[in-house]
Amino acid sequence: MREDGVQEELFRSDNLLVRRVGATPGPRSGASGRAVIVTFGSYTTEDTLDRPAFAEDFLRKAGLDAVHVINRRNRWYQHSERPAALAAVAVATRGYDRVITYGSSMGGYAALRYAVACGADTAIALSPQFSVDPRVAPWETRWQADVARTRFAEPPYAGAPTAYVFYDPRQALDARHAAMIADASSAATAIPIPFGGHPVGPLLVETGALQRAIHAIVAGDFHPSAVRQQVRRARRQSQHQHFILARHCAPRRPATALRLLERAAAIEPESHILSAQAALLDSLGRPADAAPLHRAALQRTPGNIHARIAYAAHQEITGDLAGAAHSLHRAAEGQSGSMLLFVRLRQMRLWLRRHRLHAADRLVERAIVRSSRSRFHAALLRRIGTHMR
Repeated sequence: MREDGVQEELFRSDNLLVRRVGATPGPRSGASGRAVIVTFGSYTTEDTLDRPAFAEDFLRKAGLDAVHVINRRNRWYQHSERPAALAAVAVATRGYDRVITYGSSMGGYAALRYAVACGADTAIALSPQFSVDPRVAPWETRWQADVARTRFAEPPYAGAPTAYVFYDPRQALDARHAAMIADASSAATAIPIPFGGHPVGPLLVETGALQRAIHAIVAGDFHPSAVRQQVRRARRQSQHQHFILARHCAPRRPATALRLLERAAAIEPESHILSAQAALLDSLGRPADAAPLHRAALQRTPGNIHARIAYAAHQEITGDLAGAAHSLHRAAEGQSGSMLLFVRLRQMRLWLRRHRLHAADRLVERAIVRSSRSRFHAALLRRIGTHMR
């Protein structure tokens, strides 16, 4: 394995890239010998393979060898070339004493599902799905526009000899996936992280729990209880914890949610926090206070689609309907699947309101609410998603 940080491309197709990255000089082994981490990319809005891999910077700085699998589209790795890509990974990991797969959300799904094919003895999954195949998880309502264009060919579940699944038990769908994973494999250890959100990675990183956990797993002396203890000790310094708590209490206690978001921004004023703070101020009838926060969110991260959508809502509130339409147009640029559906729905409703078709807009809103409560909701989203381009 290279130790100079030079990247080596092992496999490339239109959909998948496998890249090996040697660690910088430093400790590379624990009590169990030399280790390599195989990462899988998660849901992406960047239609390119030439981007930083999941956890690439952290693993390099940690002195750990890595093989990264990067996805171009959100298909849960249901590509015909997947076996060839995994074979390239398996060749690259030969000779290591420890092979550990690692991923978040869709990447966590892959880290669990394809651990055996990679020759891994351990899998680390943050907020993973057991499956999003409608035949297996018909209750899964997220990402359905992407699922609609995915042809699933999942082999029977066969996880790694050891698996660690970190998830937020207050996220109902994530908790259901975690239960299915535990039922499918007695080797999987579910580690609940309350109010970690989806995915739980940001909270674990900010509290230092994830970094410690990975080093302990590599060394072979990991104890799940240590993660929760570390989170409890450090969560008050986590902006993500405040953000997730704010999301939970916003519907009933907006003033409390606003204070939590202010605390989060004081820790680290990330784009999504500033945008959430601004949107809440708009809902409280304070658009003048919201305006600079919207602009700061977009200045900090221009590619934040959710921030741009929130800004469009703000522009509509302040009477700038043309500006709102332009913001939604920019949000839709380069998007596809579930994200494009998310934007298109808002564009349609804005069009109705701009043309004073408020009764039609209210009908659409009621239909959305009824659909979200129906067992056919996921199927409807998939049907609409087949037309998303």
